[in-house]
Amino acid sequence: MKSIQKIRGEIEKRRPLIHCITNVVTVNDCANVLLAVGASPTMAHHPLEVEEIATCCDALVLNMGAMESYDAMLLAGKAAKKAGIPIVLDPVGASGAIYRREQTIELMRQVAPDCIRGNLSEIRALSTGVATSMGVDAAPDEQVDLEQLHFLSEKTGAIIIASGKTDYLVEGKREIAVEGGSPLMSKITGAGCMSSVLLGAFLSCSPGLDSATACIKMISLCAGQAEKQTHALDGGTMTFRDLFIDAVYKNKY
Repeated sequence: MKSIQKIRGEIEKRRPLIHCITNVVTVNDCANVLLAVGASPTMAHHPLEVEEIATCCDALVLNMGAMESYDAMLLAGKAAKKAGIPIVLDPVGASGAIYRREQTIELMRQVAPDCIRGNLSEIRALSTGVATSMGVDAAPDEQVDLEQLHFLSEKTGAIIIASGKTDYLVEGKREIAVEGGSPLMSKITGAGCMSSVLLGAFLSCSPGLDSATACIKMISLCAGQAEKQTHALDGGTMTFRDLFIDAVYKNKY
């Protein structure tokens, strides 16, 4: 397995262009965390430009929090798939609204993403096709069902990542659990969105489950470090957010 340090070195050397069609609430944090890891972000959303940009980028991240840009996501996804560019799908809110869940499943069918990362409720909703919670947060105390993750991976051919107190990664028959992180990640807007774009950066330089695992481990380490620093400063959630991005920038592992 490639180390976090080695993949980080590749990212900083290549400065991959990561095309993000993401939630307007988190677009600034997503751009900044990509810069922090050494990648170059572009946040193009217009349907008349996304196909051209998608074919010139090194990875594409589609975030269902940007439902108003669904047509653009579909166009960009098809163009990226044709060009052989890694695609990460973040199914934000698929666990609640029927329309969003159906559109997410249709996007998965037409685009065939390489990686799908969401919280446990969102991944379970995609596996079962039914609502599991409202809003964008995971249902409280929801237990992971690894069979559902394996089912979704085998159905889509994608790496499946379900985030929570423990993050679970599945690809085909393989499964990996990543411990650590910080409960403060659930207290800030954009923790999942930032995780998804960082996955885009890692997969652009080194595709596959091992690279995705290295990314999730880095996120966990950075979150744990940011939490300790936040408590030492007697800070709050916004302090934690800034310190998390700082940790991504400063630590090469």
